[in-house]
Amino acid sequence: MKTVARGVSLSLILSLPAAAALAKVPYFAAKCPADISVETDRSGRAYVSGKKASVRSMNANYSEIRGAGVTISVARDAGSLIVSYTGKGRAHGVCEVVEQEQAETGGAEPAPAPARVADDVPARDKQACLRAVRKTTHNPKAAVLNAVSSEANNTVTVGVGPQKAPWRCLVKRGKVADVMSQTDEGAL
Repeated sequence: MKTVARGVSLSLILSLPAAAALAKVPYFAAKCPADISVETDRSGRAYVSGKKASVRSMNANYSEIRGAGVTISVARDAGSLIVSYTGKGRAHGVCEVVEQEQAETGGAEPAPAPARVADDVPARDKQACLRAVRKTTHNPKAAVLNAVSSEANNTVTVGVGPQKAPWRCLVKRGKVADVMSQTDEGAL
């Protein structure tokens, strides 16, 4: 019995490094508060605010990226990413994922294409959303945080006020279809 248990333990120990080697940080780009950006490439390398950073993958669903004085935590949850940062002086916050490559779905259905970032959205759509959000919120302090192009409607995320409270705007050819707050009002 001891021999079987040792054999099982040894095979488990030998398989752990192989599993850890397969786990790598996913390909994504995110914007964090305090003007921190984080990007990874398809090879698993990471960059924080444009500078190369170290990556430590704990398992297939969690990695940490360290660089530029911050730690970026990356967790996979049901196909999406949850990215947050911790910095100096107890600074911390949730980052907005602006581009992500979807994991393989095992052949059941194709993975969605990664989101395209702001460069694809026309300036007139962004300006139309800024006007609509300013009018809806009665707050002139609004800025485009992110924009994603789509065939149906472009999605523009607008930050309002000093905390940059997020608002989603659906727009196409300068015509706004919908404006909605993305703030979790239950947490207020």
